[in-house]
Amino acid sequence: MRKKDCKLGMGRDITRRDFLNGASIAVGGSLLPHQLLAQNSPAQSLPDYYPPAVTGMRGSHPGSFEVGHRVRDGDSFQGIDTSENYDLVVVGGGISGLTAAYAYRQTHGKSSRILVLDNHDDFGGHAKRNEFEIDGKTLIGYGGTMLLSSPGGFPAIAKQLIKELGIETERFYDYFDLDFYNTHGLRETWFLDKTTFGADHLTSADPTDPESLSQSPLSSDTRDQLAKLFKNEKNYLPSISAEKVIPYLQDINYLEYLRDHAGLNDEALRVMLPYARSVWAVNIDVISAANAWSFGYPGFGGLDLPVEVHETDNATEEPNIFHFPDGNATVARLLVKKLIPSVSFGDSVEDIVTARFDYERLDQSSSAVRIRLNSSVVRARHIADNLSNPVSITYVRGDKAYSITANQVVMAGYNALVPRLCPEMPEAQKNALANCVRAPLVYTNVLIRNWRSLAELGVRRAYCPGCYHHSLAIDYPVSMGVYQFSQSPDDPVVLHLTRVPGDPGKGAKEQIDAGRRDLLTTSFETFERNIRGQLQDMFGSAGFNTARDIAGITVNRWPHGYAYGYDPESDRLAYEPEKWPVEKRNWELGRRRFGNISIASTDAASNAMTEAAIEQAYRAVKDLD
Repeated sequence: MRKKDCKLGMGRDITRRDFLNGASIAVGGSLLPHQLLAQNSPAQSLPDYYPPAVTGMRGSHPGSFEVGHRVRDGDSFQGIDTSENYDLVVVGGGISGLTAAYAYRQTHGKSSRILVLDNHDDFGGHAKRNEFEIDGKTLIGYGGTMLLSSPGGFPAIAKQLIKELGIETERFYDYFDLDFYNTHGLRETWFLDKTTFGADHLTSADPTDPESLSQSPLSSDTRDQLAKLFKNEKNYLPSISAEKVIPYLQDINYLEYLRDHAGLNDEALRVMLPYARSVWAVNIDVISAANAWSFGYPGFGGLDLPVEVHETDNATEEPNIFHFPDGNATVARLLVKKLIPSVSFGDSVEDIVTARFDYERLDQSSSAVRIRLNSSVVRARHIADNLSNPVSITYVRGDKAYSITANQVVMAGYNALVPRLCPEMPEAQKNALANCVRAPLVYTNVLIRNWRSLAELGVRRAYCPGCYHHSLAIDYPVSMGVYQFSQSPDDPVVLHLTRVPGDPGKGAKEQIDAGRRDLLTTSFETFERNIRGQLQDMFGSAGFNTARDIAGITVNRWPHGYAYGYDPESDRLAYEPEKWPVEKRNWELGRRRFGNISIASTDAASNAMTEAAIEQAYRAVKDLD
């Protein structure tokens, strides 16, 4: 080990790192994953199986994607007939898939036999729960879908489900400590790193303040340009008439706008390049200037634009406080509790936030609803190729393939894989599904023993344009029931870091593909080294020591993260699907019912939000009627 690695604490025993299908955590390390697979034992049936407590490489963890890649590459599988038959099989155990199971029971009755199959070792899909243990306490973090965004603007069916699950959004005004950041003097910041900008510098996030960037390594020209940009007062398109501004902005990307019209130099553009990554999972060179304007990015305040054109996505403006400690994993847990009541104690939302689920109860023959994890579907075919017949489903679990039948099927996973699972589909529908893409994304949670250094430096959130993780934030200050957020800088806390890899300068699809390759080939060791180095550079001046102060790391790697429709002709992603021409909405063609198979998930809406996952689940179930 290199001397620098030792100093950063790379040798510290903080995590058991990579696991296969949750096997080793399930047996407390007494059996290795390959030994468990050799016995063909279902890991989730073992007494200590509890994926939320696994640290290291999570998200699309080792063991969750390899079979899918074999399907993509054309491998075929012969399943062992289990003689199992269900009214409904749901492929994908995320929020959309779980909602589909819930909606089907509402329509067809509680005696309906339903099986949910998921390739991961936990349910919830991208709504991922991460737990850490320290000093006898459990701290909870979110490894994916983070909150209910403006629930007042949800579609009616999503509002109804949230209500049925017992979620009262008005209570979050008490759950979320609205005074926390001000009380501790925490603010939005920028961190400029030495490798990219010449010196490590933590600054205020308000570049319009002359003092904000005055001590930064940025040149005076760059500081002036950024200050003018973020003041958002200048009209950078004075020669273009108001009615032609929007079409013009649609034809150029945001980087071109900043370079060619706002006059930003190369250094300023390096600062701005990853500005869209945390939300849209790409660099600003593949976000249209029209998208940037619609999203409220700086540089458009002086434009003479018709007021009615600039609409917000939600009719109700609400603060971003509707966050459970595990993000929307609590929504998934509430759905599972409704489907399989014996899985945990308690019924209220506050109970479910801290409940330890019994995974052995997820897949019991006596239950009308079963959830089978670590199970990758490889084929779904109508018997005798008759679209009115039941569907034969083949899935791989461990080292064997199994076949079951279902009267009906809801596909609630990655839509782009569906053509491989159902090759009998019409070519037009398969092509449409193939253009439902998912952008890569990493949500990393780092447990630190105290946050005194953040309090001293006043950091609530940091934009880090040159760093491996381009944003960092202290976890949301949410307390629910017996679960209490950190009350003092002396307490342990979870830091949330975001990374979206991708090659700037390439097209949108090329950036996404490059980012996916990056995630699938990057080791946990590389993530850990970069995490430790970045945190030391950011907070070391205030006494933070990574070797001493980091107590746990969980990397939630999502090579297939945010879901968007894609137009190969223009190389554009449908960030605002409601504004796309009808003939370009490939996700609508792709989601059409195919015999006894219907299609859900956020891909089916080109909208990576929880409300879209819920809405598409109900639509998919209705399509089967």
